[in-house]
Amino acid sequence: MEKTIKDALLFEKTKNGLTQQMMIQILLFICVPVFSALVLLLLSATYFAANDPHHSVEVYGAFAAIMLLIIALSARMNYHFYNMTRNKMLIPLQQLSMAARAIQHGNFNVIVDHYSDDELGQMCDTFRTMQTDLKSSIAERAHANTSRKILFSGIAHDLRTPLTAIMGYTEALQLGLGRTKEKQMQYLNSIASCADDLSRLIEELSLYNKLSTSRIICHPQPLPFSQVIRSFIAEDQDYLDSRKVHVTYDMDDSLIAMVDEKEFQRIIFNLLTNTIKYRDKDISEVRISLHVKGKYAEFMYTDDGPGVPKEKLPHIFEAFYRTDEARSKTSNGSGLGLAIVAEIITAHKGRYSAVNNNGLQLIFEIPLAEGSNTQ
Repeated sequence: MEKTIKDALLFEKTKNGLTQQMMIQILLFICVPVFSALVLLLLSATYFAANDPHHSVEVYGAFAAIMLLIIALSARMNYHFYNMTRNKMLIPLQQLSMAARAIQHGNFNVIVDHYSDDELGQMCDTFRTMQTDLKSSIAERAHANTSRKILFSGIAHDLRTPLTAIMGYTEALQLGLGRTKEKQMQYLNSIASCADDLSRLIEELSLYNKLSTSRIICHPQPLPFSQVIRSFIAEDQDYLDSRKVHVTYDMDDSLIAMVDEKEFQRIIFNLLTNTIKYRDKDISEVRISLHVKGKYAEFMYTDDGPGVPKEKLPHIFEAFYRTDEARSKTSNGSGLGLAIVAEIITAHKGRYSAVNNNGLQLIFEIPLAEGSNTQ
């Protein structure tokens, strides 16, 4: 509120200053020529009256009328020139001055509405572009700072949770609370499980950091896309059966896309892992579809889980973004799975999105290989 008041006062002060400048310009463009002409008329009349007393009053009157007409025409021309100059130069320059002063104080909403094909119009176009880019840059920086805070908060939380558990179980063993072999083994197993969580989190953090800073570069190759998917799931079929995950397909087997097989299989693994971790049923049904969409291969992964609240859908690909319930236990996920997926898709020059469709549906678009059929 205080900043808005300061901006308003600054704008008013600038406007008043520019108004004073315009009044001075009016005096220069109109009043000065008129005053000079009147002085010239007076001096001329005095001269003729002193040197030629025989001329009649009519002659002096005609002379005065001609001089007044010249003065009027001069004033009109000066006023027209001033208006033309004001509209084409002064007002745009004043707008640029006010907009620049406003930007200096953090206000990017002052409008420069001058449009023309001359150099001044081009300068105003450039200024508007700079104004928009600067506003976007500051908004992106603010978003990046917010994301960084969330990221650091998530890292601290997820490291602290298993570390606190390890310290607690270790202290219990040191105090001799585990008096039986079974109790000691229970504590040791819990310590080992928490250590695994820490190791996995650190590994995923390292991978996410490398992906987000482009230190891992995908190497897409023209591959039968459906074969990449089927071969990975076939390798993990025993694991999926043990976890009661049933996968069905609706895929175009002739589709050739630009895919890094290893990295894309990491995507499928993360998606299946999320389905298992966040499901609300004993058995999970997963449907994978693959079809051509323009110049892209559209890969859709749909499960029958609880889905995601609508307001949270735009954020699920952000690092450490999870529901509050999942945050209470690190073993439920690091919050990096879909963030890693998003980075791999981006490295493939693809696109990603998510919707609720009787469960969570994740949609990925990967460029087709050159020469593939498109629709």
